[in-house]
Amino acid sequence: MPAAAPPPDPYALFARAQSVWRSQRYPQYVGYTIAVTVDERGVEKVNHYRATYDAIHDRIYVDGVSEEERETPHVPTGMNMTLEPKRNWMSLFKRHVGNPEEAVDYLGVPMLAPNYSFGIAPYVPEEATTAQERDALIAAIRNQYNDPMSASKAQQLGASDGLEEIGRVTSRDRDYEIAFEGVEHVDGGDAYHLSLQPKRSPNRFRLRDLWIDVGSGATRKLVTAGNFGDGTVPWEITFGSIGGAQYIVREDALAPVGVGRHLYERAAITFENLAPAQPSRYMWPEISPDKDVLAEPQSR
Repeated sequence: MPAAAPPPDPYALFARAQSVWRSQRYPQYVGYTIAVTVDERGVEKVNHYRATYDAIHDRIYVDGVSEEERETPHVPTGMNMTLEPKRNWMSLFKRHVGNPEEAVDYLGVPMLAPNYSFGIAPYVPEEATTAQERDALIAAIRNQYNDPMSASKAQQLGASDGLEEIGRVTSRDRDYEIAFEGVEHVDGGDAYHLSLQPKRSPNRFRLRDLWIDVGSGATRKLVTAGNFGDGTVPWEITFGSIGGAQYIVREDALAPVGVGRHLYERAAITFENLAPAQPSRYMWPEISPDKDVLAEPQSR
C-alpha cells in the first residue's frame, strides 16, 4: 500500500495566494455600489452608497450621501439624554436614558475598495509606471512579506506536493504561524484551509483563517480578527472573480457590532454591480465632516 502523500506546505500555499494578489490587474476605473445592512432590535436596515475605484492611483471615491438618505433626507428623532445624579458635587453614576437618535450612516460612510486583500499582499497600483519603479516596489513588498524569490526563478521550481512554487516565505521574521487544516468545499469548489496565528502585533496582523482555491490559488474566503478600526469583532470575507480579477463579494460580522449607542445584532457589507466605469466630469464632493467614515487601515 503506497504511503499517504504528505500535506502541502502551508507557507508555500500562503505565498501562492500572495503572488495571485500581486498579479491582479483591474480596469482603470471600477464602478460599484456598497450596501451596508444591519439588524437593530430585530429591524433590518439597509443603506446603499455609489462608489468608484481608481485602480491607477489606488483611490476610492464614495458618495457620502446614501441613496436612501438622498431619497428621504434625515429628520432628527429620538432623544440623547444622560442621567448623572450628584452628591456633594460627586457623580453617583452616569447613565444614558431614552432611545438613541436614528443613525444616518449605520457603520459610517464606507470608504472601501473592492480589491482589498486584508493584508495578504499590498496592492501594487499602476501609478508606478516604469519597470524600474514597479520592480523596486515589488522588491520592497517581497522584503516586507519575507518572500525573496523572484517570479522568474519561482516558476522554474516545482514543489514536492505538485504545487508550482511561486514564492517562499522564509522562517526569518515571519508574521504568522500557519497550519494546514485540510481541503474543504467552498462555494462550489475545493479550497485549502489554512489557520494563522500572528507572531507579533495581533491588532495589525489580523488574518485567522484563509481558504485558497486548489486550482487557481485565488483567495476564496477568510476570517479576520477585527475589521476597519475595530479589533474586537471577527468578520468573514467572501471573494469572487469578475473579468478574471479578484474582488470582495461580501463581509459579514460574526458577532454583534456596537457603534456609539447603537448595537447591531447583525452587520454585513456587500459589493454590488461591479463593472468597468468611465470617470465622471467630477467626483463626489468631500464627505461632510459631521459624518463618520468607515475605512480599512492605510496599509493595503
